[in-house]
Amino acid sequence: MLIFFLNICLTSHTRYSVFRTIERIVEEELEAIITSFSLHSIEVIMERKGLHNQLKIFLESLANIPYINVYHTSLMEEREILDEMEKYKLDFDDMIQFYVARKLKADVITLDRDLQRLSGINAIEPRIFVEGMKKKG
Repeated sequence: MLIFFLNICLTSHTRYSVFRTIERIVEEELEAIITSFSLHSIEVIMERKGLHNQLKIFLESLANIPYINVYHTSLMEEREILDEMEKYKLDFDDMIQFYVARKLKADVITLDRDLQRLSGINAIEPRIFVEGMKKKG
């Protein structure tokens, strides 16, 4: 099963879900993808908040999990993404996630309501994903 790991929000109220999501990926050896766009966004947010050391730990942790890979969109893919933004009424960052999830036929772990309303992908809230872990244990 391919899980598309998306838009990790590192605010205090979602950190636990993020940790548990990563824990489930590791425990069940699920193939997970994060877009380079999402990863860079996380890096910028954490660095702006002065979380330099935590960012280093976060990146080292991701690098040591063989089931999590980074998907880099090509320039041509980003051109296609721009073309599809109006059709789906999404902004650029949401459209990247939707485009990659659809292309890879991946589930999306997200809190984003815009992605949850779309057909063509299966959007799962982190809480629901983590609850699936509890049911197996």
